[in-house]
Amino acid sequence: MARYTYEDFRKNAQSSGLLNEFSQADLQRAQSDPDFGMSILNYKKRYHNATSDADRAAANRGAEELRSSWGGYTGGADGGSFVKDVMSPIDFQYGSAPTYSGSAYDDDIADLWNAQKNFGDFTYEDAPTYTSRWDPTIQEMIQGILDRPDFSYDPETDLLYQQYRKQYNREGDRATADALGAAAAASGGLPSSYATTAAAQAGNYYASQLTDKIPELYQLAYNKYLNDYDMQLSDLGVVQGQEQTDYDRYLNALSQYNTDREFAYNDYLNDYNMANQNLQTALGLQNNDFNQYLAALDQYNTDRNFAYGQFSDELTSQANERANTLEEALMQAEMGDYRGLASLGWDTSNNPLIQQQNADAQALAQAQIDAILSAGGNPSNALIAQSGYSPEYIQALRNAYLREASGRIGSTGGGRAGNNNSGGNSGGRSGAGDTGGGGLSKFASGLQDKVLSAGPGILSMFGVTPQTGAQLSPAAQSILTSWQHVNPGTKDNVAETFYNRISQALDNGSITEQDADYLLSVVGV
Repeated sequence: MARYTYEDFRKNAQSSGLLNEFSQADLQRAQSDPDFGMSILNYKKRYHNATSDADRAAANRGAEELRSSWGGYTGGADGGSFVKDVMSPIDFQYGSAPTYSGSAYDDDIADLWNAQKNFGDFTYEDAPTYTSRWDPTIQEMIQGILDRPDFSYDPETDLLYQQYRKQYNREGDRATADALGAAAAASGGLPSSYATTAAAQAGNYYASQLTDKIPELYQLAYNKYLNDYDMQLSDLGVVQGQEQTDYDRYLNALSQYNTDREFAYNDYLNDYNMANQNLQTALGLQNNDFNQYLAALDQYNTDRNFAYGQFSDELTSQANERANTLEEALMQAEMGDYRGLASLGWDTSNNPLIQQQNADAQALAQAQIDAILSAGGNPSNALIAQSGYSPEYIQALRNAYLREASGRIGSTGGGRAGNNNSGGNSGGRSGAGDTGGGGLSKFASGLQDKVLSAGPGILSMFGVTPQTGAQLSPAAQSILTSWQHVNPGTKDNVAETFYNRISQALDNGSITEQDADYLLSVVGV
């Protein structure tokens, strides 16, 4: 969790008067990480409060380590520049991989699955049952048939025989009486054996007739027995037929029930299968979405691997280039030129040859500043730093040249203050003690003559702002100011970069052609 806010950083930097010393890279990094900004601010305070070169170097080193660790860049010699660190594998960056946040069909799948899971079992009304209404009757009738007694005939119990016997007895009695009456009439009313015999014969005739009726009556009784049996069987058949009719009706109802239940079950299965098909369709669409994600992820991995391959190739190329540069610097050092090694960060300060080269470069820078100031120009910060002049001496020298230009030639009134980075060469220099006529050394005076005669083209080598630049437009003046503050050695295509800026400004109408001509002459393109 951040300890400070960006507003805390800005307030502290502004109150300490150091906000303008922060580069744009430092400010941008501080916006995303205010603690970083506060740390750099503390190092800048240490640098300004340092009383020795070692303390200032330590403060600068600490700030550079922070920039390199957290931002991948350094601030250059003055801490206000932007120099990208040498690339390493940890610098490789690539967009985030595509993520799978689910399918548009997830909710549908959940609903369809719940519908299928809770579809329920198949239910249907109970099947019709059969209860016979004739079964007790049938059982009773069958039992009656089975329990039917065997046939037997007893004339005494036969009502028809009893009727015949009464009839034949009556007729026999009548015949006997008639026979006796006829015999009595024939005999003059006298009893006779003939009459008795005749009467007995008439009675016996009817008795024999009754006896002859018994077989007939037996047959009639037997036929009646058989007819009763057949009628019982017929009645049983009628009842059984009705039973069969009722059962057939039940079978028809059961068959229709089975048909209806089968139809309902098929309808249930169709609904279930449709729910399952809908679920499978949604799963297929979801799977298609996931396959598209996998395809995008696979393409992402392919593109990232390709980009990393390019990055690795670039690392290899830069490593080879640094190796070649180092090899060339070592070869130059063998020939006595240690500038290559110094530009790579090697400490060559103890090398006598380097010390002499630095001294020559400082002397040349001093001469260039003298020439620039005498021409009314403004030397760059880098040139001032290389010369070892203090800001106070620069101002004093400028004032001297201004007085000289106005006809008031005299002493500058002060010596050159010692610069903290100039070591033993920081001794004072009086206004006229080390100079020839006009306050310049012979070398500087000769250089001044060349500068004044060469015009803007040569002045641009020293970061000069000729007086004619005062008529530049604001946009052109901004470009010129940027050119004057370029850190020497930052890039080898500085002129080309400023040429492009001038061309773009001319194209968009922010500067005139006269501005462009002047700027191009200053840049030296």
